[in-house]
Amino acid sequence: MTPRQKKGSKNHHFVPQFFQRFFSYENNRKTIGMYNIRHNQFRIQVPIPSQLSSPNFYGRDGELEDWLSKHETDCAPLFREMLETEKLPIFQSSDHFKMMQFMIILDLRNPVHFKILNYFAQKLRNTKSKISEGNVSPDMIPSLEKEQTDQGKMSSLQSAGLIAKDVMDLKYKLIKNTSASPFIISDNPLVMYNQFLEKRKWKFCSQRDYGFKGIQFFLPLNDSHMLAVYDSDIYKLGNKKQLVVKIDDKSSIDQLNILQFLNSETTVNFNHRASEHYIRMLHEKSKKYKKANDGFISVHALKPPKVNDNFTAQLIEMGVSDLNIKLSVQKLNFISKSCAVRMRTIEDQYRKNTKLKGNTLQVFRLTPIIDNIQ
Repeated sequence: MTPRQKKGSKNHHFVPQFFQRFFSYENNRKTIGMYNIRHNQFRIQVPIPSQLSSPNFYGRDGELEDWLSKHETDCAPLFREMLETEKLPIFQSSDHFKMMQFMIILDLRNPVHFKILNYFAQKLRNTKSKISEGNVSPDMIPSLEKEQTDQGKMSSLQSAGLIAKDVMDLKYKLIKNTSASPFIISDNPLVMYNQFLEKRKWKFCSQRDYGFKGIQFFLPLNDSHMLAVYDSDIYKLGNKKQLVVKIDDKSSIDQLNILQFLNSETTVNFNHRASEHYIRMLHEKSKKYKKANDGFISVHALKPPKVNDNFTAQLIEMGVSDLNIKLSVQKLNFISKSCAVRMRTIEDQYRKNTKLKGNTLQVFRLTPIIDNIQ
């Protein structure tokens, strides 16, 4: 029982224990290194069952926890095989779908996701005085609150299959870290980045929505391997024939590890290869950047059309802060034709044929969303 766990409660892991074991101390599968960012506390070993979890986070009835447990049991062999053989699923195969679904669920099941929903539900109440009557659906706040219930969490996580189908166009490779610095993870380990929109200084909506051009997913699998998923119309990673791309540049590894700090809520985790000096150095370097996932709501007046003087138009922006560190990773480059990609309207930010435009708000993946509400 963890210190904060009450009698009769069950510890629910939002980062699966099988995944944490990939980072266990000397591969003992029992303990993992931990650094608490808020308390500046470094521990070389803590029990894995005590980490990246919260009592009854997925409800007391066990339904959602059982569903997630079956999902993890199904996915664990796939990721173990990646590490043991350095082979990736065949593109557009059932294992490819399973891999993408795991990543989406890992994002949607995280407490950070539900913290953002709660922020918007509370903040929207205080902002409504600035919003013209009728410009926000009366069921929006109840919908945000429902998504935080056990039933809402189940519905949201089950929608991950639909999202996974729409990100199957993204390419993926393994980054093999051959530097002296190990990969680390955090309590929110799936990093979503977008070097393309960062470079364009794009201000419409988020830079890291599932359906956007230039989206990148970085998920460390252990101290020496990272799964990189990316928009191949924008980037190339290594050469075409390489499925495993070796990186020995310490600066690149440090940047990817700093993203774990910036994407985290309170904790980063690691194995025996990460020294206390290295972890504290990463923490200090991360302080010069803005953390991800800080919510905001902004209301912008729009000029009404001349045909209707009584028409009130507003642009209501609900969003969270993006990751922007001017990321530069060895062997990860823009392809030449990406310079010619037209970016003029909100519609231009979506990848070709993606259906996620309609799914984003439904599953409340609330990185900055802009609604033109009439």
